[in-house]
Amino acid sequence: MNSIRSNKKVRLVIITLVLLGAIAAWYYSDSQAAKTAAIIGGGVAAGALALEASNTDVDLGTWWETGSLQEAVLPRDENGNLYIGEICDAKDEGFYDYNCDDFATQEEAQAVYNQCGEDVNRLDGDGDGIVCEALPSAN
Repeated sequence: MNSIRSNKKVRLVIITLVLLGAIAAWYYSDSQAAKTAAIIGGGVAAGALALEASNTDVDLGTWWETGSLQEAVLPRDENGNLYIGEICDAKDEGFYDYNCDDFATQEEAQAVYNQCGEDVNRLDGDGDGIVCEALPSAN
């Protein structure tokens, strides 16, 4: 499941299929309520598609608290993943609580741990400085 979630192309295809489904539901529906629901669903899917295509993510909690969409936008890298620095900065907010199964390799988890400078995600269960030791190595 993590390999699917971490693949930007897969996410784009899934969002596009949801958008096409909303369009089809709107087109083939006879009831006004169903058409309205399809329009709302299509709008949400179109927004998700735009965010995914632009490699950005919105922290809804920050948006709600500050009322500023600009402050809530979190950039992602070319692979569609959140920048590690953003993850560390939000440690007190609890928004980016990663577990070892969120990473494909031990080195990925170690990079987050090293970047943050402390175990903000509690990835180092035995406290030896080596996180997610059960994950496969990239080498």
